[in-house]
Amino acid sequence: MHIRNETYEKAVGNESIRTHRMYTGFELEMTENRKVEAEDDFFCVSQIRYSHDNGRTWSAYIPDEMNYEKNGEREIVRNIASVEPNAATGHMVRTVMRRTFLYNHSEVYGKYWKTGVMDWRDHTFVEISRDGGKTYTAGSMLAYEQYTGIDFNHGYHGNNIEIDLNGTMYTAISAPVESVCRAFSRKTGDYALNGSITNAVIVFRISYDASADAYTAEPSEPVIISDAVSSRGLLEPNVVLLLDGTIMLECRGSNAVAEGWRTRMKKGSPSHRWVSYSGDGRNFSIPSPMLFDDGTAFYSPSSMSRWLRHSVNGRLYWAGNITGRIPEGNRPRYPLCIAQFDEDRRCLVKESMGILDDRKPGDGGLVQFSNFTFYEDREAHVMHLEYSRLGQNAELKWQGDAVRATVSV
Repeated sequence: MHIRNETYEKAVGNESIRTHRMYTGFELEMTENRKVEAEDDFFCVSQIRYSHDNGRTWSAYIPDEMNYEKNGEREIVRNIASVEPNAATGHMVRTVMRRTFLYNHSEVYGKYWKTGVMDWRDHTFVEISRDGGKTYTAGSMLAYEQYTGIDFNHGYHGNNIEIDLNGTMYTAISAPVESVCRAFSRKTGDYALNGSITNAVIVFRISYDASADAYTAEPSEPVIISDAVSSRGLLEPNVVLLLDGTIMLECRGSNAVAEGWRTRMKKGSPSHRWVSYSGDGRNFSIPSPMLFDDGTAFYSPSSMSRWLRHSVNGRLYWAGNITGRIPEGNRPRYPLCIAQFDEDRRCLVKESMGILDDRKPGDGGLVQFSNFTFYEDREAHVMHLEYSRLGQNAELKWQGDAVRATVSV
């Protein structure tokens, strides 16, 4: 495995820059989103540009008007989570999340971290394109409740869409345990003291009926763990189709303990990646920590991960943060690692692990490598990860260059 990093755009001042590319058609069509961040989970600039030749040439950047709108006191942010071609149906498919802040986003986030009260609402939609990604249908909500309205069917998007050879699609959402328990007639107290900060996961099996030219999304039974082993439950789910037909669910956990939260998590408890398996896409095993092939569990902060199956060698790769000590909530989000996954033994191959980026001399103590893309170049068949070195400057909290890592296997 050969790894090469390049700075794609240098940050100026107290802002971080991310440039995320994704394929948006069946051939070499791409978009690139350029986003500038100067506060937690909110972008002050969001731009987009287009390429039809695998990134050799690009249109000019234009404002991404889909990203943000203001509706009275409410603020609404939209995010395209994943875009995939469905070869069996001839459609492009994407998932889009809509986050509605009930009032100013800074105040909403501040209240959450202080008290555990969530004054935002997430909903995830599936959109279909029948013209190769040029236009999309109105979104169909990934719903697990019969009720409608902003206070129902909460769902933070999963990181990906998986599609089998028959065109059946799988994706997941994470949602507050209190919402999931209400929908599936469970007791919130069996899993969490505060059902709004602890999350469960629901996997959706999405099938296409050609005669009706329509998709139907069927929710799985919920996947839930106790707030004693992950204070925020299961977050940012990935769905992975293994070669033997097993459906694997892999999620971010958390050992965060915040003043004002009610949780059974003990300070200093380990933080892991969590995996669960299903043979039918409806019933999943009890989640357990993801392991190395020597049988040891590893530590990972509360941060995102991504998966990719290489189109040439057929191997499955995982990328995310692995730390040498027990993390504290979201930190540290370094180093950023990549490793091959052994599908037979269902574990990461320890000797295959490579370091994509790590804290360097002079970097700030809060430098992080997260919120990245992970895709394979359709022509060169190298793998790319794009992220910001947010926090690289000890004097400027938000400064972060835009970086692209290239991995050859």
